[in-house]
Amino acid sequence: MALSIVNNPTAIGAQGGVNSVNSKLAKTIKSLSTGLRINTAADDASGLAVSEKLRAQISGLNKAATNAQDAISMLQTAEGAMGSMTSMVQRIRELAVQAGDPAYTTNDRAMLQLEVDQLKEEIDRVSSSTEFNTKKLLNGDAAALWSASTDDIEAVIKGAAVEGNYKLSYDVDPGKNSVYKSNIMRVGEGQMSYDISENGTSITKFDNITGMMRESDIQIKVKGSAATTAEAVLGGGTGGFAGMNVADFAGASAAITGNNSYSIEIEAVGSRSGNNSAQIKFRVMNTKTGEISEWINATVNATGGIVAGTSSASFKGLVGIANSVMVGSGATTFAGATWEAGDKMLINVAGARDEASGGASIQIGSTGSTLHITTSATSEDKQLTHTIHTAQMDKAGNVYYGQMDVTLERGKVVTGIGTIDILGAGDVASKYTKLSQLAQFTNSDGRMILDNTQEISIYAGSGKTAKVTLEGSDTIADLESKLTSALIDQLDMGADSTNTSATTVNNNLVKFVETPTGGDHAVEGTFVIQSAVLGDESNLTFVGDEAVLSALGITQIQEAADSALNVRVTDAHTGEFIGEDIVTDNRLRNVIEGVDVIINPESAADVNFVNGKMVFTDKLGAEEAFLHIKDNATKAAVGANEGQVIDISIGRLDTVGMGIDGINVATFNDAQKAITKLDMALEQISKARATAGAQMNRLEYTITNLNTTRENMVSAESRIRDLDMAQASSDLAAQQVLLQSATAMLAQANQIPSYAAQLLQ
Repeated sequence: MALSIVNNPTAIGAQGGVNSVNSKLAKTIKSLSTGLRINTAADDASGLAVSEKLRAQISGLNKAATNAQDAISMLQTAEGAMGSMTSMVQRIRELAVQAGDPAYTTNDRAMLQLEVDQLKEEIDRVSSSTEFNTKKLLNGDAAALWSASTDDIEAVIKGAAVEGNYKLSYDVDPGKNSVYKSNIMRVGEGQMSYDISENGTSITKFDNITGMMRESDIQIKVKGSAATTAEAVLGGGTGGFAGMNVADFAGASAAITGNNSYSIEIEAVGSRSGNNSAQIKFRVMNTKTGEISEWINATVNATGGIVAGTSSASFKGLVGIANSVMVGSGATTFAGATWEAGDKMLINVAGARDEASGGASIQIGSTGSTLHITTSATSEDKQLTHTIHTAQMDKAGNVYYGQMDVTLERGKVVTGIGTIDILGAGDVASKYTKLSQLAQFTNSDGRMILDNTQEISIYAGSGKTAKVTLEGSDTIADLESKLTSALIDQLDMGADSTNTSATTVNNNLVKFVETPTGGDHAVEGTFVIQSAVLGDESNLTFVGDEAVLSALGITQIQEAADSALNVRVTDAHTGEFIGEDIVTDNRLRNVIEGVDVIINPESAADVNFVNGKMVFTDKLGAEEAFLHIKDNATKAAVGANEGQVIDISIGRLDTVGMGIDGINVATFNDAQKAITKLDMALEQISKARATAGAQMNRLEYTITNLNTTRENMVSAESRIRDLDMAQASSDLAAQQVLLQSATAMLAQANQIPSYAAQLLQ
């Protein structure tokens, strides 16, 4: 090789060696500083691709293990809540068994029911409020969401559901509702009540009735006929007051001042055969004040008048009578009437009244006990209550002196006629009878059990509860109204507005039978209680003081029977058939996957009240409802790749979902029925808990498997990408020596041109 100055091939070759060794040394140093064999794709293109794929799997497996652990935590939260539910259901079951204690009264069981109600509310609260990171776990939302076109259907999410829009067509073979009947309500000892068989007057109420003749069909006249007449009732003896001209006594009112009217009771002391003298005695009652005079002895002379010896002075001071009633009236009075000793006569003499001044007369009884009432403009806007005193005679000659308060409606007194029947001890009550007047509400000690306000609770088969207060001043009509309101407003058991006979039906849900019409209304004096609901949901349980319940004596005369619903399900959009079933417990199961559908059977039935019975019939044509289901399943990704998931959705676990929303322990029979339902609820919770526990165990194994897989993948990825430190250290030492050698040789090569300079010397 020639010796040259411009070009130094030797130095260039040495420089290349230095660059090569330096590049390798740089890579070795970078690898040693990162610990990785592959730092860039240039280091190992295929190895990098495999490594990155493995890294994606490793990170996915790592996150999947975290997901699984979070899923375990979520399941533990749900299972803990279900554990508390189990305890509460077991406690309710314990209370149901406890309610079977023969020593317990209805009130004792009512105390048990208070705890049952609280526990049911807490079960529902736990179901609706249990959540994990704001995600509901036990109300069904974690599995699916739903909406419906009507309130007549309700979806119960059981687990992962198939989403879609479903059309439900259904018709019903109606079952029966529960019907209840009370004791026969009768007027108690020492009590008097009334019934109005006809009322064309402005009178609204009679009260404080005492001493009146029972079953007298008393006629009431408001602004009746002329008030200056006299009428008589004859009784007793053998021939009565034969030939008596009652009109003669009309003149007696001429001596009466003011608006008073009177009843005069006359009894023959001796016989009278014609126009001869005879002994009588009489007494007078002021029908306005109720004052009754002492018996007055008198002699009837041959012409029928009172002998002069019985002067008007004898009557002074007697119960407000002015001057006289019979003596000095100028009337012939007895004329030629004949009678036997012991014969009796009752004469009612009406006082004057002034129609022009706005006054009115209320005449009680076909024989006329008349009270004058004066109204004025200032009183027309008020209810007017007046006390009226009466005198009545039966066929045996017994005279009954009684009284009652008469209340007129607000406004002017109007002309009219009404008829009332007086009721006494043992008579069947009327709707106007007060509860305090009923024999049933007086206990064996003679105490009126409604002296203090009482309250009864009504539990419906749907689980709803109503409260009704009973007061002694309530009439039977008041109680009828309160019970009706409880059924319709509190228990929602009336006919809805879509039913054309809703008014008739709702007016007969609770009926006090005054006029038997057959069917359920066959027994006079009883309450008939029922609802416009079919099946077990129509069952009613009455809870309260034992004495009150005994007085009411409510018993079931018709047991509920479930309806048969024929349900067909199709796709709402395509019409594709999905499934059908006939259900008798109002709950469609296993047709829509993951969903039970509760259907209200009354929505497919018409109800009417016919001949004393509630009659249910199926509607013409099938009812239709639409149900929308949206999948909202809770799933855990427990693998690094698509589809590696576990479904951990939990269905709806509340009292409705478990079928215990309507249970109660208020009666022995209800408590016994509740036990079976509670056992089924416990089984449902236990199944859900077992599923959750199994999934937790599964996830533990999943985590173990994920960790093992990740460990093996990390090892594989390490072999591809990680640096062999021992080899790299050896390479570094060799490359450092080579770099030093190459650098030295480059220096030697750079000296070669200087040798040419020496030649020039």
